[in-house]
Amino acid sequence: MLHYALSDEDLEAWKENQFLVLKTPWGRDEVDELKSWVDTLASWPETPGKWMKYFETPPGSSSKQLCRVENFIQYHDPLNQLLNCTGVMNILEKLMGEPAVLFKEKVNFKLPGGAGFSAHQDAPAFVSFGHRYHITMLISVDDSNAENGCLEMSAPIPIYETLPQAEDGTIDREREAQMSWTPLPTQAGDIVFFDSYIPHRSQSNQSQSPRRALYVTYNRASDGRVRDDYYAHKRSVFPPDCERVPGVDYSKTAGPYNLGNPIR
Repeated sequence: MLHYALSDEDLEAWKENQFLVLKTPWGRDEVDELKSWVDTLASWPETPGKWMKYFETPPGSSSKQLCRVENFIQYHDPLNQLLNCTGVMNILEKLMGEPAVLFKEKVNFKLPGGAGFSAHQDAPAFVSFGHRYHITMLISVDDSNAENGCLEMSAPIPIYETLPQAEDGTIDREREAQMSWTPLPTQAGDIVFFDSYIPHRSQSNQSQSPRRALYVTYNRASDGRVRDDYYAHKRSVFPPDCERVPGVDYSKTAGPYNLGNPIR
């Protein structure tokens, strides 16, 4: 579990940057355990009605590979305990200004050759339930760097401000080209918190190793617990491969559930 007390410097960095990096706040054994848990998620078979596995087909390949696993905490108690532990919730309450609750959880695998994620803000993808503000906790499972497609951040954006968007909901390409982008390399076990308005993106994985990371999103407790509703609706409009009806074009119904992703 996470035991970390935010300092005044941490809170100032959060206020200034809209993201906060905690460098390896736990021990080597805990990081190894986290890796084993993610290995377990990857090994689970595609099973309709349960966890949700999504795939991509890397450029130049005709074979699909695992891109993401979502909706898994009810099937994996250690991860459920970690993502809802007191230490995590205490940090989120400090950053959010009030108690938080889990909104959704996923692991992005970005295996070798895996595509990047287009520049976007999270806020437009999270509006389906009347929410306006979220914080995501990224936990690096593997080291990340420019070669394997680490997270890239742009300058902070005022809360509740949405940048011009392309048709697919990502940031308008001309606007993206005008923005400055800073790679945010991490080591396995590092944690990054960022809010739903800061623009971010990542490049493809050009290395021979995976760049796995948990992306766990929380909303204000005062906005209610909607995680079950979120996944029920996502499953209906953008289901995992094993639940798809042949011939149906889910890109027409996915809407904000596939914002900036290489999943098809």
